Amino acid sequence: MIPRIGMKAKNILPSVLGFIFIIFGISLVVFYATKSWETFLNLCPNKDFLSWDENIRLNQVLDQYVDFRNGSWFRGIMPFLESPTWPPLRSVLTFVTLFLPIDAYETYRDSFLGLFFLILVYPGLVFISFRITKSLLWAGILSGLIFILTIQTGEVPAYSLSSMLETQSMFFLLFSIYAIYRLYDVDNRESEIDSGTKWLVFFSLFGFYFTKYPYGILFFMACFAYELVRSPSKYKDVLVYLLKHYARGVRLVYLVFVVLMVFSLPVLRVVTKINLNQKGFKQFMFGITFLLFVDLSVYFFRKRDEIKKVFPKTAVVLWIYAIFPAFLWLFMNPDRVNALIDAQMIVNAYTRSFFLTLWTEPGLDPSVPGVFDFIWGFRTLIIFSVLSLLYFLFRSGTKFPTKLKDPLLAGTVILFLELLILEVTTGNKQPRHVLQFIPAIGLMSFLWILRLYELAETKIEKLASVSVFLLTSLFVFSNSVYSQGILSGKFYETKMFCYRGMNVGDFQPAREIAEQITPEKKYVLINAFHFEEKYNTRGRVLASDFDLAMKLKTFKQGMVRNDNKYRWKEWTDFDSVLLLSDVCPDSFVEEKFENRTKILNSKSTLLSTYRESSGIACLQEYKLLK
Repeated sequence: MIPRIGMKAKNILPSVLGFIFIIFGISLVVFYATKSWETFLNLCPNKDFLSWDENIRLNQVLDQYVDFRNGSWFRGIMPFLESPTWPPLRSVLTFVTLFLPIDAYETYRDSFLGLFFLILVYPGLVFISFRITKSLLWAGILSGLIFILTIQTGEVPAYSLSSMLETQSMFFLLFSIYAIYRLYDVDNRESEIDSGTKWLVFFSLFGFYFTKYPYGILFFMACFAYELVRSPSKYKDVLVYLLKHYARGVRLVYLVFVVLMVFSLPVLRVVTKINLNQKGFKQFMFGITFLLFVDLSVYFFRKRDEIKKVFPKTAVVLWIYAIFPAFLWLFMNPDRVNALIDAQMIVNAYTRSFFLTLWTEPGLDPSVPGVFDFIWGFRTLIIFSVLSLLYFLFRSGTKFPTKLKDPLLAGTVILFLELLILEVTTGNKQPRHVLQFIPAIGLMSFLWILRLYELAETKIEKLASVSVFLLTSLFVFSNSVYSQGILSGKFYETKMFCYRGMNVGDFQPAREIAEQITPEKKYVLINAFHFEEKYNTRGRVLASDFDLAMKLKTFKQGMVRNDNKYRWKEWTDFDSVLLLSDVCPDSFVEEKFENRTKILNSKSTLLSTYRESSGIACLQEYKLLK
């Protein structure tokens, strides 16, 4: 059942205190959001640019805006449906902001979405805490402490003012853990799982998947692992059923082969030097996994009445409302599978371990950059929550299999497994990948400490549990009054808020190049810095920034579109061709230009040449002859 922690809601005093704590939390969030946004606007010199990934997403959205403006609705919608590397959710939100009647530069709107999702984390914490504890007091206290824990990190302030996806992941992972809690809680209490719980699973897990494909898939793997531990006898029957009715003969061999191929990817990356980032191999992986998915889905649909009797109800809900639609979307575009394999091959050893990144004090070990300002707030929270969890597991009075079905344990185990699988399977160990876990870890940890009070039977035990909660709360709250705390007055003097850096000259070449084009004209762009042959040039790091600067200048009246032989079968919609490279003239980019003009039977004449002042880039404009 859902634990009713603390005083009943009908007791007026706790409710009033809870309301006061919530008002304090809202005030803190409003102060943080407004002051951070003001700092971002006044302090950061490169607000007109984003990072590499963000640039690519915004460039695509600007192209879609132009397509819709020109009446090419199908071409404008298709990128949302294709979305091979990043799910379309963030791009859809960015696209909507372009139509809002507000006086804000386009990159400001996109950056604000990061802050918006961080703001949403707080009401999410209030709602979830209240739904679980049934106490306005605990909801007010926990939500405020967890929000403090979240913002008192080295990188969250900067990421919350960018278009990166960390704060969006925080929001949906938090709700995914709550959805898991509610799913298993309802399963323990009711004979059937209600529709509200099912749609909560869909909203939260699918939202998490639509933030970053790999994170969603890892979450499904964590759910599956917990399901096996929670109901071993049930899954023994499932295995017998599948071996008897589905996985027989060739199907069994094929199933084992595909599973081994998929799980071998992270192993092969670590222990061999085989280059798996090849088109043929990725097409092969798509083919074998797609065939298995279709065969398994068709079988489950045809035998759905039997499946519902054999499989646990929770597994059926997870399949119908999360796993099946997620993988259906994945296989609708082979490039999504290719992108997942590409992501698996990325190696960025910025930290030795995600677990150590959460646990380590910043600045002590260069190989493990910590994230928390005052590390003992997080450490105290984890230590006491783990002790409470162990006490719950090993105390007498309740059978161990029954304990394994506890919904709070379910959420905790799945959250831990998500981080563990990420730790084991990815070589892209950037510290920012742990930021999304902080609100969910904070919530689960505090709930375990509150559970300690519920488990207490004597006055001494109750006093000890209250002392543990007060001590933990004090240490976590100390983050806010620490030397870099939000309430210390030095937070905005010590934190990094400018994700694009403080040197305005870093992006000046892109600004200069964009100044040379006319907002009303329609350009097709051949950007040499996107080609491998130019990877060693100084302008390579600004490749997407050049694109963004020119697109931002023209998207309302004209357009700048990157040339693509598959998309642009003719150049009749354009006025000029832009050649961007490190030097002028450049035989490399001119050869590509000549090849395209021959194929398209197009003629042009050189109109202008501009050499950027730092010498990084040079722009040539060729007028197309109609």
